Order: sequence, then C-alpha cells, then structure tokens
Amino acid sequence: MNLKKEERIQKLVANYGNYSRREIERLIKAKKVFKNDKLVELGTKSTIDDKIVVDGKRVIFNLKYDYFLLNKPKGYICKRNDLKNKSVISLINNYKNRNLFTIGRLDVQTTGLIILTNDGKLKNIVESPKSKIKKVYLVWLEKKITKKDLENLRKGIILDDNYLTKPIEKIKIINNKDKILIKLSIIEGKKNQIKRMFIALDNKVINLKRIEIGDLKLGTIKLGEYQTIIQSQIYQKLGLKVN
Repeated sequence: MNLKKEERIQKLVANYGNYSRREIERLIKAKKVFKNDKLVELGTKSTIDDKIVVDGKRVIFNLKYDYFLLNKPKGYICKRNDLKNKSVISLINNYKNRNLFTIGRLDVQTTGLIILTNDGKLKNIVESPKSKIKKVYLVWLEKKITKKDLENLRKGIILDDNYLTKPIEKIKIINNKDKILIKLSIIEGKKNQIKRMFIALDNKVINLKRIEIGDLKLGTIKLGEYQTIIQSQIYQKLGLKVN
C-alpha cells in the first residue's frame, strides 16, 4: 500500500479510518468533514499526512490491520452500537483501541463465522455486489424439504421484494425426518436472504449457522470465541490478492 498516494477522501478514511464509506459520504454531504481546516467535497483527494477531522474528531489512521475469525453467539449484533443488544465487536480483547468492524452481517439470532477487522479495503471488496465469495450455512427448518423445494432453490427464489436470488448450486440434505437440517452455499448477501427464501417456500428457518466464508472455516472455534489470522492468509483464503 502506498500511503503517500493521494486518494479520494471518502475512500481513504474508509480504508484506514474508523468509518464506513457510506458513513463518511453522508458526513461529507452534511458538511462535517474537514481537510487541513478546510471543508471538503465528495472526491476531494487526500493522504494520511493531512489533518482530517470528521464530525469534530480527528481521524486516527490504522496502518496496521487486525483480522479475527469469530464464532458469533445469538443475542449479539454486527453493528458497533445498539441500544438493545451487545455488539459482537465487544467480544474482541481491547476492541475499543482497534477500530474494528464486521465484514458482512449476521442477524441477532444467527450464529457462526464472522470476520472482524479494521481493513476497510477488504470490507469493500468482500461486500461488493461483484464479489462471488461463497458462504456456507447450516439451516434447521420447521418443515421437510421437498423435491420441488430443491428445484426452486436451484433455479432461484423470488423474495418478498420481487428480487430473484441467484441459483443455489450446492445443497445437501443432512436430516429430513425429525430435526430438519440442510447445508447450502450462497454467493449473495441480501438482508436475511436465507430466512426470506424459505418463507417464500412456505417454510421457516428455526436456526441458522454460518460455517464457511470462501475457504475460511469455523472449525473448532468455540461459541463467543475467536482466532486471529494474518493478512496474507485471509486474503488467500478469500481468493484475493494483497496489493
């Protein structure tokens, strides 16, 4: 990474600071972002040597990245702040000094693998609609899966907002008798997508657990605990190159 190269200020702050690109763009439009004491506009270029102030606070740039693979328990959210639920970020030691965020989200009742980092560039790549990184889930269902359900999943499901999901290529029925359990992989990340897919099939997700992201696996990480991973390894297992 070339730290002296000028970049658009919203990209720079999202990659190395403590804001998402969406957050920083909103604050720029609200005239709350300054570079060297001058108000900036979207597209203003800057480097980490500039004094950048956002909403009255100077941006502290993270030049060393942290990467964690965490097994998210129920009852935790993937936002930084929430009045009702605890943030999954609080499970990381010394999290207040790390400026962490999650890559992607799991809803409050979903468990399993989540990536936490302060690498904004990685977050933007993985969350991009162009990303085709697979995510594998274990899905416990209220009703049995039928052949028609499998056919529909492999064709794509029309959700409640008329969005047609991409075909589910890999589906494995683990138990279709009492505690209905299947394993499937998706390459999209629409909000509550799996739960909404099965609602469209007149079924209901009882429990949902993510076990893989790319070649990253939940493995033996205990619920509520995490493992660290180095930059080269996480990029490789996500099929990406470190620039």
